[in-house]
Amino acid sequence: MKPSNVQRNAEDEDFTDAALLSFREIPSGDHSLTPQELCSFDDMATTLVVDSVLNFQTHKMHPRKRYLKQDERLLTINVMRQFRESNNFAQALLQFFSLRSVKEFLSRLSLQKQIEFRDHVVRFLNVFSSKAGFTMDICSRYAAEQNMGAKLIATRYWQRGDKIERLCGVISELDDQEEEQILRPGLNDFSVMYSMRKKCAQLWLGPGAYINHDCRPSCRFVPNGHTAYIQVSRELRPGDEITCFYGEDFFGEGNEKCECVTCERRGKGVFASREENSDNASGSSVEVEEVSSSQQKYGLRETDSRLCRASVTR
Repeated sequence: MKPSNVQRNAEDEDFTDAALLSFREIPSGDHSLTPQELCSFDDMATTLVVDSVLNFQTHKMHPRKRYLKQDERLLTINVMRQFRESNNFAQALLQFFSLRSVKEFLSRLSLQKQIEFRDHVVRFLNVFSSKAGFTMDICSRYAAEQNMGAKLIATRYWQRGDKIERLCGVISELDDQEEEQILRPGLNDFSVMYSMRKKCAQLWLGPGAYINHDCRPSCRFVPNGHTAYIQVSRELRPGDEITCFYGEDFFGEGNEKCECVTCERRGKGVFASREENSDNASGSSVEVEEVSSSQQKYGLRETDSRLCRASVTR
């Protein structure tokens, strides 16, 4: 009986490998992930893909957990270097899934969940694909991130109304108990949205969670089932940052603690006091495109800890 069992296990592994390597470069927005599963999938995917390119640990839902061993870090850096040159999704996935830490991670999942994890990794690989029309870079603007974060920037021209096909956020609804279990103020509550339509809190992760706020945003969130896609609201040129509007009072009353580029240009937000104290303050005005919060179906939820972090002096 032993040889038969061994053969069966080998066949199962071959079937699993084949299933995991049969995929679409733009995954479906449908998923069955619980908030806890989305947290762990996102942490592992960002560790494999994003951190390997930016070379530091970006935001994590479980920031104290280590998902890879030290020697595997060098391997993932090389995988992403090769991927950015070749755009070979299957090769990158195969190399990631051969890492012992990833094998252990996958071994605890059903085949369906393994496929959903694969799709989440593919979403992040798209960020660094030459087909995407955008990419990710280091952002040192925000004190709330200790001036070490990330931003998404366009790599081609985008017109108003365009849907950025390879960029999305992944959503999982949170009940009160899940909020209590998962969220830690000041540690991992960076990406909680509130659905005004459904009247509930939602975890918002995936590549879209790296979109920064701006008071004159270039894009907007559009809900689409278990995901939200990104639609361009004003023309983007190569090098322009992809931004969305978080809310009128997200960074304090009237966004008085906002550190965005637009507030810096206008002398608003955290820059207001500096503008007022300047002897050379300009009297010129800038025509702006106002964004009404009533038009937003989603907004990142305001929390006391987030406001406290946003109040840190740059």
